[in-house]
Amino acid sequence: MSASLLSLEGRAAIVTGAASGIGAAIARRFAAAGAHVVAADINAQALAALAAETQGVTARRCDVTQAAEVDALVAGTVEQLGRLDVMVNNVGQSAPGWLKDSTDEEWRRVLDLTLSSTFYGLRAALRAMLPQRSGSIINISSGAGFGGAPGLATYGAAKAGVNNLTQSAAVENVRSGVRINAISPGAIETPAILEWARSLPGGVPAYQATLLPGRFGRPEEIAAVALFLASDLASFVNGAVIPVDGAASARMAAIEAPKEALINLLP
Repeated sequence: MSASLLSLEGRAAIVTGAASGIGAAIARRFAAAGAHVVAADINAQALAALAAETQGVTARRCDVTQAAEVDALVAGTVEQLGRLDVMVNNVGQSAPGWLKDSTDEEWRRVLDLTLSSTFYGLRAALRAMLPQRSGSIINISSGAGFGGAPGLATYGAAKAGVNNLTQSAAVENVRSGVRINAISPGAIETPAILEWARSLPGGVPAYQATLLPGRFGRPEEIAAVALFLASDLASFVNGAVIPVDGAASARMAAIEAPKEALINLLP
């Protein structure tokens, strides 16, 4: 594999939700590959720390639930760097709980943070990229968007929307030179999921033991796939929703083996 094909040297990228977790890992990986990265989030303090420690990263506060702020983020990046080559839409939030107990406010908040934010980022990036006839847009989805899960109806519906939005945009712009793809992470070791896992019986170790690969994925493992999608190596990858989940989505849903039997099969 040619290292030059994975290079983002001289390219301009935006990564939203970049203050921590997957977004921060993607920003660091892109910068290491030579991109100038505009890292966006509402957490200005964490963004400043990321920019201070990572050459090639510029911090910009942005509330991605506000279309005008996303438009200004993209316009400011194009004004500063002359173009936009990569856009990563990486903001989402769940509100775990039974559907019958969900409030209107929770529904709107999850949709705003997860689906509307992706729509705003995708739309603004397309408007910048289509005239230059090149670019890569990467949406961060979730396995929750592929099937039902107790307590995750709102989040799953929003992520299913992200998947369809990705595919529809790719088909709509297929001959434009702009590629639109999504990554569907499994359980990744981020601050949010660790906090949630600690609240469960047995805490983090017990939850990890239920995961098919027996461990959390690392944010850097998602960042590696994002780098591929942003690079010239992915020149014919368009409209894909790529699971990066340690085989979680590959398991046959109709037959769930007893945990003891599964453990006995693992090396």
